[in-house]
Amino acid sequence: MMDVVDRTTSRTGLVYDERFLAHDTGVEARVLLRTGSFELSPQPHPSAAVITQRTKEFFDGTGLTGHMQPIPARPASVAELSSYHTPEYIAGIRACAKESIHGPLSTSWGEIDEETILSPGSFQAALYAAGGAMNAVQAVLEGTVLNAYALLRPPGHHATSKQAIGFCIFNNAVVAAHYARRVYGLERIMIIDWDVHHGNGTQDAFYTDPGVLFVSLHQQDWFPENSGTLEQAGSGAGEGYTINIPLPPGTGDRGYRAAFERIILPLGRQYRPQLILISAGQDACWLDPLAQMMMTMDGYRDLTTMVVKLAAEVCEGRLVLLHEGGYSAPYAPYCSAATVEALTGINVGIIDLYDTAPELKCCQTIFSHDTQQALQDAFTHYQRWWRL
Repeated sequence: MMDVVDRTTSRTGLVYDERFLAHDTGVEARVLLRTGSFELSPQPHPSAAVITQRTKEFFDGTGLTGHMQPIPARPASVAELSSYHTPEYIAGIRACAKESIHGPLSTSWGEIDEETILSPGSFQAALYAAGGAMNAVQAVLEGTVLNAYALLRPPGHHATSKQAIGFCIFNNAVVAAHYARRVYGLERIMIIDWDVHHGNGTQDAFYTDPGVLFVSLHQQDWFPENSGTLEQAGSGAGEGYTINIPLPPGTGDRGYRAAFERIILPLGRQYRPQLILISAGQDACWLDPLAQMMMTMDGYRDLTTMVVKLAAEVCEGRLVLLHEGGYSAPYAPYCSAATVEALTGINVGIIDLYDTAPELKCCQTIFSHDTQQALQDAFTHYQRWWRL
């Protein structure tokens, strides 16, 4: 059992490990032509380690780290990973990482897509990320801390039982949820995925399972292909326990807040989970190069504040945020820090990177007809299972 700390002085835990940075995704420099290719000056891969590093430095520089209880990461065991991933897939990833073999690759044990890079440090980093997610859950469920932020690398929500996809190797959220059920006997877990890309791997893991209510907000018709539609609502005993809220480009802070107020918070109050997990991707931010959703630092703080209040209402505050995507090296750390401010209840006085920019104000105030219609469509669709 972990030592219990005074929640009034250290209510939030932080998982971080330097080994996460050993997952080296390299650089992009080659330009392909119909005949031949040429090289540009290299640029970091979108999912570069420097973003995780800068985020931790941001926590340190603002003083947020000092307000958080350190939670160590640890390597997940093969048995723990096998709660979702096949043993053959785990062994295959280990072998490919050792030789820096990456996708596209399709074998008898599984697949690696062309975007997911493996390096010699990737396997250990992925083990520690999954183990760190479980340790965050342990700390919260044992009362060591009230809530926790796990600054993990590599991310996980796209990974399926035998496919590495979308920069993801092992599905940290799924492994953490299975751990909470197996070790602590939880019967109801809510997973909210606000990463801008659909959490297809997490959806697949619990598609027939009413013991996990999976809710994903994401840019519609984006990534993965044909994933995260309203019609994907679970099957069998799990019908109605998968909630997809596809949103149009340009949704912004108001649209995301409305999705929580109209759909997600009422769902949580009815389901009454014993633990809430967040797949916390900051790639819906307005400066992200891989999406167009226009969220700001203030928007992320607001979403986290709402979930903190929901957790206090339904599950004694038990809340764990698991870091996923976020590809703007300048701005993603601001958004991550804003979520941690809401978790800790401490405002450290961060001034937005583009505080006076008219674009920032637009991101904070826009609420387009397309966004309102998308929310109404989701609201109407899921009323067949829930009182919204």
